[in-house]
Amino acid sequence: MSEEQMNSYRLTSMEEPGDERMAQIMREVAEDARESTRRAAERVTAGIEAASHEARLRVEEMINRLRSGNK
Repeated sequence: MSEEQMNSYRLTSMEEPGDERMAQIMREVAEDARESTRRAAERVTAGIEAASHEARLRVEEMINRLRSGNK
């Protein structure tokens, strides 16, 4: 199936997609889902790293205050 044929199909069409086009649609959906999942995982990882860094800073600050006798 040509690229033009692949791109011309719309889900609003009254025609059912053929097996080849349906397989292409499913591959594209799977690829989009993998990319979306990867981006979400990156955001979660960055959030965890930022929270961990902030927590370490607070612990270090508390330790320094306790060492200096301030509470």
